[in-house]
Amino acid sequence: MRNLKNSLYLILILLTVACSNVKKVQVIQDALTVKVEPDAAALAEKARLDSVIMVKGIVNKIANKKIGFKTMNAKVKMDYETISDKKSFIANLSIQKDSGIYITMRFDLGIIGVKAFINKDSIFLSFPQDKKIERHPLSYLQELVKIPLSYQTIEDLVIGNPIFMDSVDIISYKVINERLQVSLLGTLFKNLVILSEDNTKLVELKLDDVDAAKHRTCDIIYSQHTLVKNMQFPLNRNISINAQTKLDIGMEIKEFNFDEPLKYTFSVPKVGRRK
Repeated sequence: MRNLKNSLYLILILLTVACSNVKKVQVIQDALTVKVEPDAAALAEKARLDSVIMVKGIVNKIANKKIGFKTMNAKVKMDYETISDKKSFIANLSIQKDSGIYITMRFDLGIIGVKAFINKDSIFLSFPQDKKIERHPLSYLQELVKIPLSYQTIEDLVIGNPIFMDSVDIISYKVINERLQVSLLGTLFKNLVILSEDNTKLVELKLDDVDAAKHRTCDIIYSQHTLVKNMQFPLNRNISINAQTKLDIGMEIKEFNFDEPLKYTFSVPKVGRRK
């Protein structure tokens, strides 16, 4: 009789999971903590496997459902802080997807501090106040932030798409405060993915270098999501990078549009001092 009760209990849990959207991962996780008799072990294992498949499907959807666009224009309030420096500025940016990113940074009184153009292999910097122009390989930016940023990663970061979710090899998962947290093992990073209560929005990514000797971590918090083209677009991002040094970046998008003519472009000189 006890075995029958155990079996019926697990079956009811699975049926409840099938009907529930927000709570389904938590319900299955609760099922796995139930002490069952030996002959109910098969049902318990099935519940465990079903929960893993369910979590993998949720994470796959978040990783692959990116904001699609051809162009983007935005006005962004940015703050950055290092151990020795702290600044705030307004950045106007335009993006031609898979091609280039134009950024104009204005400091106090609207004075242009830096103009930057990033493409797939290089970064151009213009300092109007110093009348200086520099060109660098894209690896220059990687050296500054100590994160292996490709052009695509930078574009995704600005747009608000998830980064470094190149694998959904699940290490573990749990639910805390009704939010699903999934640990993934990627090529370069262990990635802790934290989702909203309804599993539709990415709210935090915590990256830890697979090579522990590098002591490299990155934490990205996404907030103030708004619906754009049936996609969740986060207006605010807070990025904290710890490697050989510490860098905190805050991004608050004040204005934006997609798929309209580029608004903040500028002429990129063909000559300059290469670093």
